[in-house]
Amino acid sequence: MPYQFDLLSHRYRDTETGRFVKVADVAKLIDQEISRSEVRLKGHARLLAQGKIDIAEFQTRMALSLKESHLRVAAVGAGGTNQLTPTHYGNVGAQLKKQYKYLHGFGQDLADGKLTPEQAIRRAGSYAKSAKTSFFESEFTSRGKYGFYAKRLLDAQSRHCASCISYQRLQWTQIKNVVPPGVDCECGGRCRCRLLYQKRTYAGMRL
Repeated sequence: MPYQFDLLSHRYRDTETGRFVKVADVAKLIDQEISRSEVRLKGHARLLAQGKIDIAEFQTRMALSLKESHLRVAAVGAGGTNQLTPTHYGNVGAQLKKQYKYLHGFGQDLADGKLTPEQAIRRAGSYAKSAKTSFFESEFTSRGKYGFYAKRLLDAQSRHCASCISYQRLQWTQIKNVVPPGVDCECGGRCRCRLLYQKRTYAGMRL
């Protein structure tokens, strides 16, 4: 990644120009990781469909790929692997625990013959988006330690679950009172809400 994390602003800078990287460009990195993860996960399902691995091996490979993807995006949210703390890892672990539970049910459906190979491949790929929640939680955790405030906004082009509507924050709010996108909402990794951050001094002025 051609970016360097700035600890003072908690934003990335382009290593060549020194300019701040747009939030949209960081989001593209996450989307690219999710796309690559989707390819990997679907690949595991294809191997299963071809009889090259059994269900137990499929679940093991899925779990490992998910863990690696969640950790990669969490590192981006935190500002690099060296910035990950036990709290970050704990949050990733909690998200993975949910995915492993779903994966167990997935394996049971496969064993019961409830899914066609095509359905299994699509379902396997759908797990990739769950990593986005780890990105938001990681970014959220890091900025929460440094006095940032946040707004949580709804995407005007998307339909939102009742939880996301209740989590919306139009005013600058202490991070501890804001719920990161994808956490404790029906949308999960498909959540289209976004966060804006602002750092304040003890006097309440922006930095």
